[in-house]
Amino acid sequence: MESDLRDLKRGESRGYWKRHSPGKWFRQAKISGRINQERATLLLDTGAEVSILDTAFARKVGCNFDTSQKQECVGIGDNVYTTEGRTKIKITLAGYLVYFFDIWVGDLSGQNAILGMDFMVPAGIRMGLADGSMRLPDDLMVRLYGEKVRSVILERSLRIPVGHAEETDVRIKLSATETLWVTRGERWIPTVTEGPGRTRYRVISNIGDRILRLYHGLDVGMILVQAKGPRSPGFVSVGSRRYRERQNLALESTVDTRSDSSESMEGLAEPAVPRPSYPTPRSILRRPGSDEIDRDR
Repeated sequence: MESDLRDLKRGESRGYWKRHSPGKWFRQAKISGRINQERATLLLDTGAEVSILDTAFARKVGCNFDTSQKQECVGIGDNVYTTEGRTKIKITLAGYLVYFFDIWVGDLSGQNAILGMDFMVPAGIRMGLADGSMRLPDDLMVRLYGEKVRSVILERSLRIPVGHAEETDVRIKLSATETLWVTRGERWIPTVTEGPGRTRYRVISNIGDRILRLYHGLDVGMILVQAKGPRSPGFVSVGSRRYRERQNLALESTVDTRSDSSESMEGLAEPAVPRPSYPTPRSILRRPGSDEIDRDR
């Protein structure tokens, strides 16, 4: 696979972060990658404002760092932590995404580098700990742990009018040992309709008071083995009581297209079947006699 080279600049935003701001929930996860072609253990930390490369590892991979630049940090140990310098490194993720990034250098333990929000936002990387994944800018998903999880995302962007619902293009196929979990948004609720066998179709309902726009790659659910449950709140299993409550809310908030069609039929000015045409009478018509009727028969 051809490498995708990106030189990260301060203040840039890519992928998911173009439309969203970092939340208040701090998440951490360790992943494997490469720094200057050397295999490295990387800690993704959404609570860290700056990224730090371990001093010993920096020397190992041949980094020359500027010791005239220092940065005081809190949250590493009990006291204020001061970095030893700054350097530029090459970080490779997923085997082909290559980032050139200016990073602080300091002593670390347990990982070769901490990658904070100053890296993740311009790189377009986010973490989805609900399904145990790291999402890259092109929606490639990298697992953070070994559980069998399948994400359910929007395959295309949607524009849904008020009071309407739209079926997405993707069919969801479940095995006998899998359970489908769905989440919801403030103005949208996903429901699931049954298809042949264990195939399911996903429908997104707009329960808000204005046009709803959802972007490609949005997480709307996940598929887990039956013994597992999501790690993040807000997910309900299809068929559960809470799912049925959401389903009722979606039905109450959306327009019944069948009633719309019947009302439109009643409002038609013309009959729905052909009407025969008759000549316009120009005099008083005479009722035919009984003998004439018998003769016509």
